[in-house]
Amino acid sequence: MMELMDVDGSTDSCMSLESYIEQYEGNVRLQRLKFYVDNSPPSSGHYGLLIQTAMECKNIGVYTDALDAWNNTCPLDGIHGNAEWLSQTSKFLTSKVDRLEQDLKNYQLSQDKENIRRTHHSLGDHYYNCGDLSNAVKHYQKSRDYGTTVNHTLDFLLSTLKVSVYLYHWTSVYNYIKKTELLEITDPSKQLTLSLIKGLCEMSLGNYAQACRIFANVPHDHWTSEVISPYSLLIYCTLCAIGSLSRQEYQRLLFENNNFKQYCDSNETIKNCLLAFYNREYSQGLRILDNIKPKLKLDMFLEQHIDDIYSNIRKCCLCQYFKPYLACDLNRMAENFNTDLETLEGELKGMSIGSTMSYKIDGFHKVLRYCEDDDKAHVLNDILAMARKYRQKTQALIAKSAILKSGLVIKDNVNVAISEEKPSTSS
Repeated sequence: MMELMDVDGSTDSCMSLESYIEQYEGNVRLQRLKFYVDNSPPSSGHYGLLIQTAMECKNIGVYTDALDAWNNTCPLDGIHGNAEWLSQTSKFLTSKVDRLEQDLKNYQLSQDKENIRRTHHSLGDHYYNCGDLSNAVKHYQKSRDYGTTVNHTLDFLLSTLKVSVYLYHWTSVYNYIKKTELLEITDPSKQLTLSLIKGLCEMSLGNYAQACRIFANVPHDHWTSEVISPYSLLIYCTLCAIGSLSRQEYQRLLFENNNFKQYCDSNETIKNCLLAFYNREYSQGLRILDNIKPKLKLDMFLEQHIDDIYSNIRKCCLCQYFKPYLACDLNRMAENFNTDLETLEGELKGMSIGSTMSYKIDGFHKVLRYCEDDDKAHVLNDILAMARKYRQKTQALIAKSAILKSGLVIKDNVNVAISEEKPSTSS
């Protein structure tokens, strides 16, 4: 999303939005543009671009919705619809569906499985391009029943995955990914698509560290923008890395990874942001993130997670900042994190800096102090644990002794039979 703004995140022109959506094609471009326009302040330029893109994609639903939304928002500056285009496009789409469905009936009568599969897949592609995602999934799933090769199964799985991503059905996406990974994929572009969807799924399920590992190793070659663009990958990987990875893994995945360097070198601002956090220049890094946050909320896959990711980033940075010291000046710490003293104290009170690190806030001197482990408490806890274990063993021995004394022991059938035969042999 960085391509939508200058370094300070202050610009927002129709031209920058146009350059952003040009990274995508077909329905993916339309879906992203629609989300952007629906979640940003009304603009005639943005609605005009959305209507134009809907016309190019022959998506009547988005076209009419955008037209009505703008005319209801600004009736004095309304956009007039193209009735001729609407009529022609409607006839074209109807005739295409009728033709495909007639072909499907003919192939079903002749039991031509291969052509039945192809027609169902063509219907799925048609509905996907028109924005009817539910019907697209239905026909893709029907094509599965007539597949005869591994490539047929792979085409069905990848097509269903692409649609499920835009339906936000992440549980289904996760299950289909597991099925797809069992197949041998020789096409680099298909492997790339699977990796991108897998990274998106992990990020959407809150597994930010795993998502970063996947995104960082997506090859820069054979790129296809059917799912996300290289810029979006750079943003997703950067945010997930800063808020979830250790310093060592951060360096290995991002700075020592020649593959990721190709993405990073394409955007100087994000590169500076990564370097700022790595060099512990938190003030600069957080300032960059704060500037781009409004635009990141207009990304259809980040919008639901951006607040959580930013919260994780601040917690991770606070932990890294305090870890080398026994005490920190809260005033200086607040300055480094671009906040005031009261807000910083609230953050520290509401979080745990680490499972192996404890701290306390000296409110009078405004100092954050490290609390050393209490060795005496550890010894007492060990003694209590030993006492509980000894008590359990003692109770078990007492119970065993009482059972043996009372004769409540179930004897082995073989031993019982031998004991019963002994008197008869002696007589």
